[in-house]
Amino acid sequence: MTTNSIIKKFFGMVLFTSAILPLQVFSQMEEVLMRLPADQYAKANRTVISVLRVYHRFDDFLLVGADHKAFSQCSRAGLAVRIIDDRPWSKSYAVVGTHPSNQRERSYNGLDCRILFSSPDYDIIKAEPHVFERLRESGFTCFEIERKEIPVDTHATHLPLDTFDMTNDFISDVIANVDTASVRSYIQGHQIFGTRYWNNANRDSVSRWLRGNFLQMGFTDVVLDSFQFSGTWQQNVIATLPGTITPTSELLVGGHHDSYSSNVNQAPGADDNASGTVAGLEMARVLKLVNYQPALTMRFAGWAAEEAGLRGSASYAQRARAANRDIKSYQNYDMIANRYQAPTDNRANIVWYTTSEAQRDLHAAMMQTYTPLIPVYSTSSRSGSDSYSFWQQNYRTLFGQEKNFSPYYHSPNDLLQFLDMTYCANMIKAGLAMLLTLDMLPASVVGLQVRDCGDGASLYASWDSVQVHDWYRYKVYIGTSPGVYTSNSLSATRSTILSGLSAGTRYYIGVSIVDLAGREGFITELSEVPKTIPQEPTGVWIENYAHGAMITWRENLEMDLHGYNIYRSIDSMSNFLRLNTLPFPDTLWVDTLGTAWPRFYFLTAVDSTGNESAHSDTVVLGPVVSVGQQRNGGAFTFRLSQNYPNPFNPMTTIGFELDISGLVSLKVFDILGREVATLVNEERLPGRYDVVWDASQKTSGVYFFTLRTERKIETKRMLLIK
Repeated sequence: MTTNSIIKKFFGMVLFTSAILPLQVFSQMEEVLMRLPADQYAKANRTVISVLRVYHRFDDFLLVGADHKAFSQCSRAGLAVRIIDDRPWSKSYAVVGTHPSNQRERSYNGLDCRILFSSPDYDIIKAEPHVFERLRESGFTCFEIERKEIPVDTHATHLPLDTFDMTNDFISDVIANVDTASVRSYIQGHQIFGTRYWNNANRDSVSRWLRGNFLQMGFTDVVLDSFQFSGTWQQNVIATLPGTITPTSELLVGGHHDSYSSNVNQAPGADDNASGTVAGLEMARVLKLVNYQPALTMRFAGWAAEEAGLRGSASYAQRARAANRDIKSYQNYDMIANRYQAPTDNRANIVWYTTSEAQRDLHAAMMQTYTPLIPVYSTSSRSGSDSYSFWQQNYRTLFGQEKNFSPYYHSPNDLLQFLDMTYCANMIKAGLAMLLTLDMLPASVVGLQVRDCGDGASLYASWDSVQVHDWYRYKVYIGTSPGVYTSNSLSATRSTILSGLSAGTRYYIGVSIVDLAGREGFITELSEVPKTIPQEPTGVWIENYAHGAMITWRENLEMDLHGYNIYRSIDSMSNFLRLNTLPFPDTLWVDTLGTAWPRFYFLTAVDSTGNESAHSDTVVLGPVVSVGQQRNGGAFTFRLSQNYPNPFNPMTTIGFELDISGLVSLKVFDILGREVATLVNEERLPGRYDVVWDASQKTSGVYFFTLRTERKIETKRMLLIK
């Protein structure tokens, strides 16, 4: 075994070990929380050498925990990463949003909290848990973010356009059994409890009543799924209709059975959310009535403690993901019976989530095909109901809701008398039609990968095997816009080469499964760009090693990659010389030049025809203590000095010292933690530096300045007085 192989094996073991250690081994100083655009997640994983830990999904970005090395590598690669907390987990985090009835701006006056990120629909705040409870009491939604990693799948999904162009008589006959009198009776049964708040003494009675209804329908598998919250035991209610063909695959329908009011002793919760829980109850009743035998296992859920932060669904979804359960789809219903609008206005909201585009479009198709409802796509209130818990665990989901929000939300007047049973029944019919359709469709493709062949004219797509009992073919789509395809073809194998493409154009590749009856499942989609020139190496990292340098980088995935060239320069950023004669096939290089400092390195990738990529980021290696670089007889240390003058108006000088070479940032933040200036963001050698900040365009107040390297961080405060 060569020296490089031995070092690489050891280095790889270190990386693997860090990925499986408990999260507690990462101290607050080692980890930062950053925003990473969701569409850059795959590139980030190809770029960094250390571990990225995803804690939460948002519509367009991920909340990621990473060390300073990973953040630096992402920044160098041009990814739009932003640190939102450089000392994480000292308090709790929550996603705070508003329901449509709460039109006032989110306000945290008098509350000890810090806003880390703000958008029109939600904020991310850092505070103690009692602050989140206060916000819920004020009508806001709060979903707490736990320090638990979640899975991430960035594949988009799409609905085949020609699959649902006619009414299915069987579905029409089944959903005709949805009965307004039955719906009214179930809602009345919930309302009779008076309140179903999570800490009310009757909470177990509510769960047992729901279970009794499922048993009365003829279900034999109905469990009280218990979990602990805030010193209490809470109970989800789960009724199961076993699948007859693929029982390990599941379809799930649910809504929360608890209720909340400004007076928690009077929280009848007829609309919020007896109506949503009844959606599952009524679908289950109808399926039992017609003796439907599903192909996939169907489950109907009533979630507990939703009003306390989606506790019941979060507990269930986390355990389902930990057990790797194959939940194909979760349909959530929350407030579906109020129609505070003209009788002819049949609009209904479909709250949808990224990667669940196919579920969104299918539900809309079911509304239009089988009911008078008019679907309206919405992204508001995504974090406000139980579908959010399943989306966080990478399950496909959607959230059905009334278009005009109830004026009696969270009040003692949320009563049956103000609800529209016909509107509610139509919502349930559309949901039941979707459930039946999902049960009839082939499974979706998983594990889709698209790689560049490297010739500028072709891409290679491959995917995993999926068990489909009456599989016929795979259908492969290609186009230049998401979900819009210019051609398709059938394939009998789990891979294909797409040829005749244009170099530099982004193509969207979709793959679905077609069964013997001609039914087509959802399309799973990825995109890629065919290139002639290889992609430049990413994730380049350098370490001191035995009086030399050890350089590592991420493997390029081009199919015609031949190897890498390593370039070095001494004492400057020019006059680089190539160190290798032939393209180097490994991803670790050891350079033992001796004591010449500093050294600059970059890499290129080379394909089989000799095409060479652009060069990677340049990395610098200097000595831990540089010869001749002394300060008052001693070596330089990492140190951030207090600015002077302080207070100041409008200019001040910030001094700092660096002990080693590397990427350095010096940034200024306001008292809310918002970045207001970047003074330094570049490679620096060991030494003493002074930087002047001109704050003439800023308002008076307290500001913070932070010096950060790949291993250390320090912050001080300053005062601007005008």
